[in-house]
Amino acid sequence: MAESGQPPKLGASYLNVGTDRIIDRLRSDYLDDHLMPFEGQDGGGTCKWIEANYGNGKTQFLRCVQEKAWERNYVTAFVELSQDECPLDRPDKVYGAIARSIQAKPLTPADVDRGRGIDAMLQQLLDRKFEGVLSGIPNGDLMSQAVSWVETSLAATPVESTGFRTSVVQFLLGKLKGDSEQANLAAVFLRGEPHAATDLREIGLFEKLDKSSGFRFLRSLCQLLQRSELATGTALLFDEARRSLSLMSSRAQKVACENLLTVINRCNSGELPGTLFLYAVMPEFFAEFATAYPALQQRCGPSTRINLEALQGIKEIDLLEMIGLKITEVFGVAYEDAPNDGKILSDNLKCISEQALRQTMVGSGTRRLLVSSWVRALQNFREHGVRSMTPDDAEMLIQGVRQQLDAFGADSVAGEGE
Repeated sequence: MAESGQPPKLGASYLNVGTDRIIDRLRSDYLDDHLMPFEGQDGGGTCKWIEANYGNGKTQFLRCVQEKAWERNYVTAFVELSQDECPLDRPDKVYGAIARSIQAKPLTPADVDRGRGIDAMLQQLLDRKFEGVLSGIPNGDLMSQAVSWVETSLAATPVESTGFRTSVVQFLLGKLKGDSEQANLAAVFLRGEPHAATDLREIGLFEKLDKSSGFRFLRSLCQLLQRSELATGTALLFDEARRSLSLMSSRAQKVACENLLTVINRCNSGELPGTLFLYAVMPEFFAEFATAYPALQQRCGPSTRINLEALQGIKEIDLLEMIGLKITEVFGVAYEDAPNDGKILSDNLKCISEQALRQTMVGSGTRRLLVSSWVRALQNFREHGVRSMTPDDAEMLIQGVRQQLDAFGADSVAGEGE
């Protein structure tokens, strides 16, 4: 957090300020209601735009929603859009990015990274359905029950792509029966990674992942997870941290727009059952991109947009100080020798918050700048003792942090070819 100002991959809720009401509404209206299956019927789907400038809370918001979804046995895919890894004009790459990032609720902090990927997710979900069948002490009866369920119930789950369903069945049977070659081949296919067609045919996989089948695979993934009851549903969390759409050619932008419309329409029509699709964008998306495509603009109405720039009833300076207080609380839990002089810390936080607001236009990364600056200040106080900061001290600290954040952002953009 000191280096990038980014929220943690796990535990973002402990640092959350100002958006709890919005997140609770998403939980009650969608995760606990609209997306849930009812009396044998599929749950619905929904799409929302999360709007804020760079560094003003989009990633934090998505991480908090991710944790709420995990608590309710949804699987989640947190995807950072980029031209290299997940260009929206390539459905096959979109599916691959989701398949490599999707995960069930982590059981330990280490699982946040180790548990990513459709293969790890499927193992975890099966291991939870048949408790310990893959991770516990070998149990012949439990193993037989799991094999029977995969071969009958799971193999008969209705989905659009029978090839996708077959690959899931082959992967889980390979894991259950100790056939690592079969499991590994199926895993490569499921993750959207390069593979030899001849090898896949040996385990009954003939369907090819390409531009024409990418979204069919995605729909089949969401259908299989809810209809088999392996998971409650799916949360797709897309974070356009950088201007990935603006880096595309006009033709690619048009295709990306059509693909976005496809996902939105399929969510609304029920073909992505139990699916919450959140797409985090900067305000320019609506002013410079959506306006060029009337069909997309029609789906960007007020009811579909969550604007994080102006949080109701909270001034920006108050919000910054509230964020700093949350960080101080977590810092105190993490370190026994954390600074605890409340009055001086409070004055210093106020000083840094004011300087952060002065050095940025509101809505231009102020919150990320505050997070990184205050974490760095707390680390300094822990190492060298607490002292009162002057406005000049705060300005110097923030200037250094801002340069580091700018460099961090420049590296990210360079990685995308800008």
